[in-house]
Amino acid sequence: MINKRLLIKNLLAHNDENSFYDKKRVIDISHKEGKAKFLKHVCALANSNPLNRSYIVIGVEDEDNEILGVDFFDDSKIQNLVNAYLDNPPLISYENVLFPNLPEGRVVGLVTISSSGKICSLRRNIWKYFGGAVFFREGSISMPKHY
Repeated sequence: MINKRLLIKNLLAHNDENSFYDKKRVIDISHKEGKAKFLKHVCALANSNPLNRSYIVIGVEDEDNEILGVDFFDDSKIQNLVNAYLDNPPLISYENVLFPNLPEGRVVGLVTISSSGKICSLRRNIWKYFGGAVFFREGSISMPKHY
């Protein structure tokens, strides 16, 4: 069993964003743009690191890695989104990780992504991304690729 708080601290301390790790201040999947951007990152991380887990840490300031936290979030919303919009969706889990210095009700979100072993792509159009689009990571950027 991995200590999730320690995993988050190690990701923030030793790694800039790369092919297996991304960090976000917040995610907003209540709007199409937020859903599309989140799906793009999930897809890119799954495709760029098919043999290992990838992570998205939510509730962290991009500039200085300050842990600000986010509101408690329901895992089922992410599961439903990924399964509705992605072909060959990765296994995905979301955990609300408590940090003692955060205000009550605030957590750090940890999205763990495990590739299905097949190329992940968008199943249908969403926002400005077209169905069939495939994304990969180039350093810290999720980019569409012709596949």
